[in-house]
Amino acid sequence: MPDSASRDRHFAGRVAVIGHGSNRSPAQLKRKFDYLSGSRSEIPVTRAWLRDHDVVYSAHITQYGAVAANLQHMPGVAAEVYVTWLTVEQLDRMHATELGGENYFYGRMDAVHLEVEQGPAEVLESVQVYISTHGCLALDGKPVGLAAVGALGRPYKALSQDQALVLVRDRHQPGREIDEHILETIRAVEHRKAVVAEIRQSAVPQSAPHFTVLEAPPNAPKPSFR
Repeated sequence: MPDSASRDRHFAGRVAVIGHGSNRSPAQLKRKFDYLSGSRSEIPVTRAWLRDHDVVYSAHITQYGAVAANLQHMPGVAAEVYVTWLTVEQLDRMHATELGGENYFYGRMDAVHLEVEQGPAEVLESVQVYISTHGCLALDGKPVGLAAVGALGRPYKALSQDQALVLVRDRHQPGREIDEHILETIRAVEHRKAVVAEIRQSAVPQSAPHFTVLEAPPNAPKPSFR
């Protein structure tokens, strides 16, 4: 285990931001920050468990055709997440990728219990995060967990990305060949908007009682969190 001085060198001056979707992935972080070099490109990423929350699907589709992830307050559930420790420069870049599409609010969650494997403390009680502006994809009136994300005590179904895409297709254009539906979602902005509008009609409202919005997309709806 690194000593406290070593930990301070790694994490000093950085903002702890939860990665609950593609930002957990080294490949996605490389794509977003590949323009940086040397120490400016270094991003410590640590695994963590967040109590009373779960990683679920958002009621929107990304530009690359995937059903996006979201973080939902869910008492009794503990979800595996990752913390990206970002410099101010890196956080500005992350804002550009997350807020530019008008799909996420950025803010601070307080009064939480986040157990980190490595960091300046074993438990963080305040952390930054991006939360969907669209609410949560619904199945039988409940959120849908990400099967790829570990969670304890999840009280509803969890689906793989392929299964979630089929669910979305069935809501919008049942019976259509799934690859055709995905490709049109990627290629045609208006089609993607129509898909999002369809799945938002039945979305589970966002639950984030300890979340304070710090940055919002210019045209995002006024946030309403339970």
